Amino acid sequence: MSASIISFISAKGGTGKTTTALNLAVAFAEKGLKTLLFDLDPMGSIGFSLARNDREWEGFVEHILKKVPLEEVIIQTKLDNLYILSRGRMAPVDVCSYERLLFSSKVLSNTLYQLINDYDMILLDTPSGLGMVTTAALDTSGFAVVALQAEPLSLRSVSQTLALLERVQKTKNPNLKLLGLLPTMVDGGNPASKSIYHTIVQSFEGVFEAYTPRSALFLDASEKGVPVSFLGGPRTPEMKRFSMLASEIEARLEELKGTTGVQNEYSQRSLI
Repeated sequence: MSASIISFISAKGGTGKTTTALNLAVAFAEKGLKTLLFDLDPMGSIGFSLARNDREWEGFVEHILKKVPLEEVIIQTKLDNLYILSRGRMAPVDVCSYERLLFSSKVLSNTLYQLINDYDMILLDTPSGLGMVTTAALDTSGFAVVALQAEPLSLRSVSQTLALLERVQKTKNPNLKLLGLLPTMVDGGNPASKSIYHTIVQSFEGVFEAYTPRSALFLDASEKGVPVSFLGGPRTPEMKRFSMLASEIEARLEELKGTTGVQNEYSQRSLI
């Protein structure tokens, strides 16, 4: 086993990137792929998405600063094959130090080196923007998925995002590959949103067919601290999108290295 390490990136906030990473991780796990969702965001977005109270879990920060073993901070969820490595406990004043540490040292690559043979998929949820943490994630990833909200500002940011990917490929990580561009929060009832979606498809190569829709179910799931499949099951239109996206990603990965998967049950309870 050697994991496919995929960074999920976005040049701006509010694109649904974290929602995508979380629900895609669930989709991979339900296909039988042992999946680790790794929260690199200094804001701890995955933890906030799943928290049912104000507690914070030990995580990556405790591993790199206090040398807590990874097996003690990786959370085994109630869903077979899905594991989470949260950000950990970090005061707001420590964010800049955290960003500089990831950017200027090998702590992330060393951590992934310890994990790569234990999982089929490792999904890195990065912070919004193209800063130091995102760059560090790309330095250590095999693949990248770019989330593009179906709105004008996202279109204008594509060139910046692709320029960062190219720079990382040339200077740090020649093995980095762009898996594709993912349109997110597409509102089928909004003509402007549909128009921008079609512009994305027509303007760029490698756009995933399985775009993610704008849906109140995502807000409901976030409020309850669960993935969308835990509310309506894997057959909801929203979760079907993530299952389709997982299959698309598997197919693109198979062209390069190959992976397999089978279906598993889901549980309509809390994830953690």
